[in-house]
This record gives sequence, C-alpha cells and structure tokens, in this order.
Amino acid sequence: MIRKLLFIATALSIVACSKDDSTAPTSNTGNGGSIGSSVPTSFTQKVLIETFTGAGQPQCTDGFVKLDNILAANSTKAIPVAIHYSDAMEINQYTTLQSAFSNGSAPQFPSAMINRTSSLGMLIFNRTQWQSNFDVNKVKAPSCGLSIKSTINGTQGTAEIHCGYNTSLTGNYTLTAYLVEDNITGSGNLYDQRNGYNTTAGHPYYNLGDPILNFNHKYVLRKVVSTALGDALSNSNIKAGGEEIKNYTFSTAGMNTANLYLVAFISKNGTTSTDKFVLNAQKVKLGNTQNWD
Repeated sequence: MIRKLLFIATALSIVACSKDDSTAPTSNTGNGGSIGSSVPTSFTQKVLIETFTGAGQPQCTDGFVKLDNILAANSTKAIPVAIHYSDAMEINQYTTLQSAFSNGSAPQFPSAMINRTSSLGMLIFNRTQWQSNFDVNKVKAPSCGLSIKSTINGTQGTAEIHCGYNTSLTGNYTLTAYLVEDNITGSGNLYDQRNGYNTTAGHPYYNLGDPILNFNHKYVLRKVVSTALGDALSNSNIKAGGEEIKNYTFSTAGMNTANLYLVAFISKNGTTSTDKFVLNAQKVKLGNTQNWD
C-alpha cells in the first residue's frame, strides 16, 4: 500500500541528521595511493540494495525474508542498507531519497532500489522484483571500484575512500558514503516490528508475534557521511588507471561501534531515471581496511 509521507513531530525529535557533524571531504588525485600499489584493471561487481522499511510497517517482515535469500546466495556481492521510515531509526536520508527517486510518490513498504538502476521506467521495486533486478546487476562488467581505509578513536571515525577506474567514462559522477549499524534493538512501538505474517502458517515469521518485541534491526542507515546525494568526482580522474581519494571525519556518538560499517558507492548523475545509477559499491567494518577487489 502506498503511504503518504508523514512528518510526526515526536518522531522527528529522535531521529538523527544525516550529515550535521561530518567534515567536508578533501580530495587527492592521481595514480596509486596508500591502499594497494595501483588501481587494478578489473573489479568485482557489487550490488547496493537500499531497502525502504520501518518498524511500523507490517509487510516488511516478508521483505526481510526476500533480502535474506539474496544475501545467503550472494554474500560477497550484495551490500544491503536499510533506510527506515517513521520509527526511531529514521534519518533525513529517507526524505531525500523519496524525493529524488520516487517521482513524488512515497514508496511502498517494503521496497528497494537495486544499484539505483531502472527497469521498465521504475527505480524503486516491490519485494517480488528484488531478486530479478539483483541478478541483472550482479553480472555487469564494472568500470570502476572502491577501496576503503577506516579508523575509529572513541566516538570519532574516519574514512579514506579510493575511487578507481579501468576505463574512461563520460558524464558526471559522485561518491556517497553511508555509516551503517547492524543489530539495533530497542523497546516500544518505535522499535518493535509489526508482523503481517504472524498468522501465516509456513512463513518464517509465523507465530513470532505482532509486533515482534525487541526486534533485531539489521543494516540500518545511521548517518550519511558524504553529502546526501554524493560528492562530485573529478572528470579528469575518470580514465583507465585514474584514482581519486576522499577523506571524511564523522561522529559515532550514540552508536555501537562494534556493529558499524562503512558503505561507499560511485553513482552516475543524470536527469532521467535511465541516466542515473550506481556503478559499484564497497563495504568495510569500521576500523578496518577493504582493499581493491
């Protein structure tokens, strides 16, 4: 069911801003860098799955099943991010993405963008369309890749994100960086997960309650450490062997640092749904380094 976007004052008082304490990025350009000896000539295609979900949305438990099935078979290629609506985990990025990609209509729950790539004129898909669109995207030949070096010191994190290319590209491109927290639990209706399948025999969420108390929310988008729709990448570096490095500093206050991950992705900007998409993505546990792959 299509739901109108609601702005509830009490909910807004608890959600975090997407970039209120992040520094502006600095850029280093050229070939090579602190990660690896040089930009590789080939990359693994990763697929960003941005799901729209919410604790108060009863159908989302079936979305969790659909997503788990994709992840179980594609653990090295699928990168999930859960963007929450109207609960304790909502941040401003929900409104930003809803405005930028849904043609003015709030998405169904659950729904998802798969590498922000359109199919049949749509960018946001219902849960029956996730697998087929994932399968199309995972076999593409990537023209770029990412590596990430990250640190955590108390409640301050840093990210050094390398964007590398194996061919020349035309157009305008951006880098977006997300801070994702896994395994968030809490009590009350802003955390307890409504379950529309509590009475559906045979469903994985059958007889687990409605709502499911103290539900474990996974892959939750907690902060956008770049600008909301990405920081511009220099066209002069988008060529075979070209590399650009962006650095970010951000706060992790109020989060469980043991469960934090950075997700970064390169997007093409355009004016139509078919002219904007994610080229590749990368993920690393905060405090670790993910080299080129």
